[in-house]
Amino acid sequence: MGKGIFVTGTDTEIGKTFVTGGIAAALKESGHDVGVFKPMLSGTKREDPESDASYLKRMAEDANTLEEINPFQFDEPLAPYAAAKRAGKKVALDEVLAAWKKVKSRHDIFLVEGAGGLAVPLGKDYLVSDVAKAIGFPLLITARPSLGTVNHTLLTIDYAKRAGLRVLGVVINGLKEDEIGIAEETNPALIEQFSGVPVLGVLPWMENVSRKQTIAMIQERLDLTKFF
Repeated sequence: MGKGIFVTGTDTEIGKTFVTGGIAAALKESGHDVGVFKPMLSGTKREDPESDASYLKRMAEDANTLEEINPFQFDEPLAPYAAAKRAGKKVALDEVLAAWKKVKSRHDIFLVEGAGGLAVPLGKDYLVSDVAKAIGFPLLITARPSLGTVNHTLLTIDYAKRAGLRVLGVVINGLKEDEIGIAEETNPALIEQFSGVPVLGVLPWMENVSRKQTIAMIQERLDLTKFF
């Protein structure tokens, strides 16, 4: 099996795609052959330049098509299973894994991004965690920096371990430098102390930044040699 990471989060809208794309771009910049895969996307067309799929393709400079990077896309901003049901569609786990099998040998390293958190339903009888387990890559958990993140992160780590998943580490994303308080200062150590899982880095809040700027930030804030 090739090398890879499955990126999940403690919630939705916490920057999983930014983290996934940034790591992919930084690895590409350092000479690695990197691909990206996001099995399911809901709430936007994959062809939209602002979609997660388009962003991942652009950041990784992945030659695979958008349909190969993101095989299943639904219009409504709901959990993929709910969005699929409302669109009159069904996606079985076997179909997701068939799409993965089609691309998984095309790159030496893959960054796979889930949808929302590990317990988000993707189909009638499977969750994001089931896809992560079937793919077999270790988990990178994206967490927010503010008060409450310790609880959410510890719950996610516990759930992952109970599901038989290996947790590589946690990346805290979206720290606003001018809003750092006691919680933001102490959260990383608390997460490590009570989970036994390392916090691999804390990433700043960034908006409308270029690929080059994102790569520079990732190189400064994350030691990617710890990822593989």
